[in-house]
Amino acid sequence: MIGMGNERPGNRPGLRRILIGAALAACLLPALASGTIRAAAPGPAAAGGAEGVAPVIRRVLNNGLTVLVKPNSANDVVAVKLFLRMGAFYEPPQQRGVSIMMQKLLTRGTTSRDARQLDEAVESLGASIRAGLEGDDYGSVTLTTTVAGLEESLAVFLDAIQHPTFPESELVKERQMTLDRLSASGDQPTTSAYVNYLRLFYGDLPYGTTPADYARVIAGLTREDLLNWYRKVYIPNNMVLSIAGRVDPAQLLARLEKTLGGLAAGAPLRPVEPTAPRIEQDRATVLVRPTQASFIILGYPAPELRSADRPAMELLHWILGGSGMGSRLFTRLRDERGLAYSVSTGYVPNEGPSQLFAFMATAPANLEAAKAGLIAEFQRMRDEPVTAAELESAKKAVRGSYLVQHESNAAQGDFLGRYELLGLGYRYDEQYPDRIDRVTAPDIQRVARQYLTHYTLSVVGPEPGKE
Repeated sequence: MIGMGNERPGNRPGLRRILIGAALAACLLPALASGTIRAAAPGPAAAGGAEGVAPVIRRVLNNGLTVLVKPNSANDVVAVKLFLRMGAFYEPPQQRGVSIMMQKLLTRGTTSRDARQLDEAVESLGASIRAGLEGDDYGSVTLTTTVAGLEESLAVFLDAIQHPTFPESELVKERQMTLDRLSASGDQPTTSAYVNYLRLFYGDLPYGTTPADYARVIAGLTREDLLNWYRKVYIPNNMVLSIAGRVDPAQLLARLEKTLGGLAAGAPLRPVEPTAPRIEQDRATVLVRPTQASFIILGYPAPELRSADRPAMELLHWILGGSGMGSRLFTRLRDERGLAYSVSTGYVPNEGPSQLFAFMATAPANLEAAKAGLIAEFQRMRDEPVTAAELESAKKAVRGSYLVQHESNAAQGDFLGRYELLGLGYRYDEQYPDRIDRVTAPDIQRVARQYLTHYTLSVVGPEPGKE
């Protein structure tokens, strides 16, 4: 099967689930267009040590392409995943959305196979190839196959990433489908609340790009635009290739050296706007809609992906609202005070400026009390250290989820490749549990005081007094 867009293995539930079934398609707007779901990037678990799992082999080809191989004889599934920097963080404003369409069309035809022939070649092997964005910072192409089908399916995979043609007929079709989806996203009040929040939080920075912004660019994209962007993105020094499964590393590396070692390196992609937004006062936006509930997004700046403060913020997020019914927000605002239909937090550690936010759905009559309650609970994280019991419970839960997230070859390869691409190195995957374990209550309070300063608030709901 060949698909467009993929939910990353091992991720915590995306915002669409965080919002208890509400279609917050704009959680990450490129994901809306490509079919990829963006979630708060989780900390990894130790990936090695299981029976049949060998150490990771890292090889950098002469042209800069990094290859990670993790032999694992536990089953016959082989996961091959190519990671590349792309997305709004790297796109000039006039091209913001080109990565969406490039990824959607990457597997719709090559110089030797049309879309139907690609589909048939992959399906005959019981394999799948998916291309998509995984946020505003990077995208991927994934091959899932068996040991028996690896040689043939890898040939199709390499054909797709090296020789795409971006057929005009496929562009016309996919562009209209994407524009229709972007247009429909505004129908959901939760989407509107999050889009307005992102725009207010990030301003003109790439992470604040709205569905309307993407639609304006996508409507005018040409096949030549896609080809030009492909030539900038699909270069070896912008790639990390991760393979996990029952493979012969020496044989596989020799083949990759032969097939990919001759690719020409190019100019590295640079972020368009890497600086964080200046948030020097509390800000709020309200959109009046005739809805039965009021929807609140309240957010603050947060540590970026590579920040040493990230583990502490992960645990803060978990304690405050990320752990579901056991979280502070759920217990205090829903159970004890009856102010929330649903409430939770999301932590989105991007490569660039990042955020911690809370979502809350409440009765319109309770809107003011709900807002005040949310703000007070964030302030409480600043004013009071978390308890020993809260901290230990959060660490235990996070460690458990990490282990579950690493059960498959696909998930293991995903974590290794992602962290290698984003500058943390693949070993960060096995180091992260120790980083979590070292976090103390004073660490969490210090991070809260540093980041939870001025809030950005977005509300969508009925006009006061007319609910």
